[in-house]
Amino acid sequence: MACEDGFNRNLFLEALFNNSLDAIVQMDADYNIVDINQAFVDLFGYQLEEIRGKFLDDVMDMGKKGSADRNITSRVQSGEQTEEEGTRYDKYGNPIEVLIKGIPVIINGNMIGAYGIYANITERRKSEREFQAQRWRLESIIEGSNVGTWEWNLQTGEAVYDETWARIVGYTLDELLQMKGRIFETLTHPEDLKISDNLLKKHFHNQIPFYDCECRMKHKEGHWIWVHDRGKVVTRTPDGSPLMMFGTHSEITERKINEEQIKFISLHDSLTGLYNRNYLDEEINRLDSGRRLPISIIMADLNGLKLVNDTYGHSVGDEMLKSAATIMKNTCRQEDVTARWGGDEFVIILPGTSADDASLICHRISEICNKVYVEDIPISMALGVAAKTDFSKNLVEILRLAENNMYKQKLTESRSTKNTVLQALLKTLGAKSYETEAHTRHMQDVARRIGEELYLPDAEMNRLNLLITLHDIGKINIPEYILVKKDPLTEEEWQEIKKHPEVGFRIARATEEFAHVADDILAHHEHWDGTGYPRGLKGREIPLLARIAAIADAFEVMTNGRPYKEAMTVKEIAAEFSRCAGNHFDPDLVRILLSSKEFAGLNRRANQ
Repeated sequence: MACEDGFNRNLFLEALFNNSLDAIVQMDADYNIVDINQAFVDLFGYQLEEIRGKFLDDVMDMGKKGSADRNITSRVQSGEQTEEEGTRYDKYGNPIEVLIKGIPVIINGNMIGAYGIYANITERRKSEREFQAQRWRLESIIEGSNVGTWEWNLQTGEAVYDETWARIVGYTLDELLQMKGRIFETLTHPEDLKISDNLLKKHFHNQIPFYDCECRMKHKEGHWIWVHDRGKVVTRTPDGSPLMMFGTHSEITERKINEEQIKFISLHDSLTGLYNRNYLDEEINRLDSGRRLPISIIMADLNGLKLVNDTYGHSVGDEMLKSAATIMKNTCRQEDVTARWGGDEFVIILPGTSADDASLICHRISEICNKVYVEDIPISMALGVAAKTDFSKNLVEILRLAENNMYKQKLTESRSTKNTVLQALLKTLGAKSYETEAHTRHMQDVARRIGEELYLPDAEMNRLNLLITLHDIGKINIPEYILVKKDPLTEEEWQEIKKHPEVGFRIARATEEFAHVADDILAHHEHWDGTGYPRGLKGREIPLLARIAAIADAFEVMTNGRPYKEAMTVKEIAAEFSRCAGNHFDPDLVRILLSSKEFAGLNRRANQ
C-alpha cells in the first residue's frame, strides 16, 4: 500500500522482516509457521519448506532436551505481548540461548497471527556466567581470609592489635609488644605508608567517610604481603579532632596476585608473553601525543610458520613463535615496546630511535635468527622499518609504511625460506626413515625413463621430478618406530601410515612453489582398480604423474629392498609388476617400464 508521499508501507515492512538481524518467524492464528526470515535460517538451520505449516513449539523443541515454554504460546495466542529469555534448539539439537519476543497480530479485535522474534544472547549469557564466576572467586578469597582488628587512640598514639592481626604478619602479640615505635609504620612499605598517611589525613578532616587502603607489609619471615586496611574514627573531641579509631586488617595477597595476573593477561599475549595488540594500540595513541621524535617502528613477520604448522604441528609452530619473541625482546631496550600484532606478525616501537638505528636492530635480529633452530629449521623473519620524524604524521601511518616495507622483504625472501624449511623436512624424514637422497634419485631415474617414453614436455618432467622429491613428505609426523618397523604393522599403525598422502597434500598446498604437485602427492597411493587410498580413485581418475611415481617407488623398493623386505631378483620384479598390472598399477605404464632401458640395465647388471 503506497501513501500519498510515495512511501510504500508493505515494501518497508517486507524489508524490515528480511533484513532484521534477529531471527523472525511469522505464524497464523494457530501458531503454525507461515514464513521465516534469513536470520532465522542462519540461527536455527531450518529452511522454510522444511517447517512451513508446522506448530512452532514442535519445531523449536523437536524432543531434544525438554519442551519449549508452552506458556509463552498461550499468552501470545491470548493477545499478550511477551518478552523473556530462554533456551531453544536448532535443527541439529544444539541449544541456543535467546531473548524471545512474542507479538500477536490483532486486527479488529481478532488475533490473525503472531510474530516470534529471537535474539541470540548465547555469548552474552556466557560472558555473564564467566563474569559471575570470576566475581564469586574473588569474593570467596576475600571472605575466606582471616580478618584482624585494631584500635588506635589518636591522642596518646597507643595502638592495640588482636591475635589475628599479629598472625597475618607472622608475629605473636608478645612479639608485637616488644617492637618499638608504631608497629604499622615499622612494617608498612615506605611507598604505601605515604599513601596511607594521606588517606588518614583526609579521613581525619572528614574529606572521606572511611579510611580504606591496600598496602604492602613486611612479614616476619622477610617477604612482603598485601593487606587491606580499613578503619573509621568513632569518637572525636568537642572541637572535632579525632580521638578514637577502629579498623580491620585482612590479608589480600592472593587477591592482589590474581589481579596482577588478570592485568597481565589483559595486556600480554598468552603464548609469547609479549604485549598484545590492545596494549600496542594504547601505546601508539600515547606516544603519538608525545613530543619525543624520532620514533621508529619495526614490523616483523615469522617466515614459513604455516608450512611448519602443517608439517610438524602447531606445537612446533608455537615454539618458533616463542623463540622469535625471545630474540626480539632480548635485542631491544627496556623502554621499547615489543608486541605480538597477531598470528605470525610482531611490532616493535622504538622511541627516540632513527630509521638507520632501527635498521641496525633489524640486522642484529636477523643475525641471531640465523643461529636459532627449531626442529632443524632456522628462525627467519621478514622485517620492515619506518620512522616518524614529523609531528604532522601519525604512528598509524608509520606502522602501515613499516608493514609495506616488511612485505617487500618477505616477497624477496619467501622462496628461500620455504626451500630452507623443505630441505630441513627432507633431512629430518631421511634421518627417521628410508626416504634417503639415494632412494629419491633412483626413483627419479625410473620416473624419468617412463616420462621420456611418454614424451612428457619439460614442464611435466620438472613436476614429476619435484613430485618424486616430495611424494612421502607427509611421513614427517609419523613416529620413527613405525617407519622402520620390521614386523607387520598393527591396524592402528597402518592407519597412521595411510594418513601421509593427505598430510603431504597440505604441506605442498601451503607453499606456492609446491602447490602444483599437491594433487599428485595426494594420489600417489591410489590403485588402478580403485582399492588404494585415501580417496579410492580408479584408473585414469588417478593423475598420470601419481601413477608414474607409484611405479617408480615400487621399483626402487623391489630393487634395493628394506630391512623388512629383501631385494628381489630381476625375474621376481618382472613377475610382480606383471601380476600387479591392471589392479595395483597402470598396465600401460608397467609395459613401458618392463621394456625400458632402466629395466634392461637391471637385467644386464643381474646377469654380470
